[in-house]
Amino acid sequence: MRLAVNASYLGAKTDALAIFTREVIQWLCRIDDNTIVFSPTVVPGVNESNLVLTSEATGAPAVSYFSNLMFNNTILPYQLALHKADVLFCPVTEFPFVDVLPMSVMIHDLDPLFYPERFGLRGEYFKTALGHLHRRDIRALVVSNFLREQLLNNTGTYMSNIDIIGHGFDSQAFRVAKSDMRYDLLSEFAEHLGVSLPYILFCAGPDNPEICDTVIAAFNDISSRIRHSLLIVGLDREPTYNIQYLQSVDFVEMPPLISCADLLIESSTVGNILEAMASGTPAIVSNTGALPEFVCDPEVLFNPSDSISLSRLILSAIKDKPLRQEMIDKGLQYVNRFSWEKTAEDIYASCTAAYKASYDRKLKSAN
Repeated sequence: MRLAVNASYLGAKTDALAIFTREVIQWLCRIDDNTIVFSPTVVPGVNESNLVLTSEATGAPAVSYFSNLMFNNTILPYQLALHKADVLFCPVTEFPFVDVLPMSVMIHDLDPLFYPERFGLRGEYFKTALGHLHRRDIRALVVSNFLREQLLNNTGTYMSNIDIIGHGFDSQAFRVAKSDMRYDLLSEFAEHLGVSLPYILFCAGPDNPEICDTVIAAFNDISSRIRHSLLIVGLDREPTYNIQYLQSVDFVEMPPLISCADLLIESSTVGNILEAMASGTPAIVSNTGALPEFVCDPEVLFNPSDSISLSRLILSAIKDKPLRQEMIDKGLQYVNRFSWEKTAEDIYASCTAAYKASYDRKLKSAN
């Protein structure tokens, strides 16, 4: 079986999808050195013999939309045949809408379906792609039971065609800082971003701004009993004397941002939870969506509309030293089950299943 990976959308930009794609590609090539990768850029850790360079879609969103559509349905099928690929893995919903090979397609979320106003033509492309997931030779990959249920309820995808894979994170970037380095790390980072120490970190998601009001209300309720400021990432508001805002943060700044926090409050992103645990930063998590599937203790969950309960959780995580250490220890132990290597192994197993099912059907038809 020769596995091909469609990473034709990769570019110089570094975001969560690009990191996921590059990390998984590296491990897939280690699992099977016969893997072929279609990418417009060199992928670190991938040999030239595994790489087929493609042109990068540039220009206005409409141009990129039609460029991707044309590549995926004309050039890519030709290249797959030329390189004798047997199965295709697509790290995002960029795949041929024509039957060419059995495929495993990663679905990260259904935001373009639920919030079409944010995505424009990309959202239309995404909806078209979802309409093809019912095909027998396509397996959909998700990281949570919650997303699997969303797919089943909002698309024609069959349950038997959905695989749940492990979530990965960079264990080299997110790890506990040595005690003799932590003070220097804190000082340098705080000076770089203009952040007041010590701080509680809240990463605000775009889907539910009301949660931010709950977090602020909970923090204000107990702020006189702690010496921390509240740092909110993802919003651009006027700061107060003990609440600061960062509209955006570069990905290279996320490891120190999380590591230097005394506490993470998370309401939207699974990766942040795992990264906090790996960094030795206690995390309290919203009980919404897929997030409860990625905590090691239900006691750290909070109702996003209940500021009183949240304020008690924050205060306990900051002031109760035995509880705080227990949260750190549990998190470090729990996060060991997640890695990019495990994610790639799950993806490879899904691709193998897609290939085998297609091969068996063809064999049965031939007989």
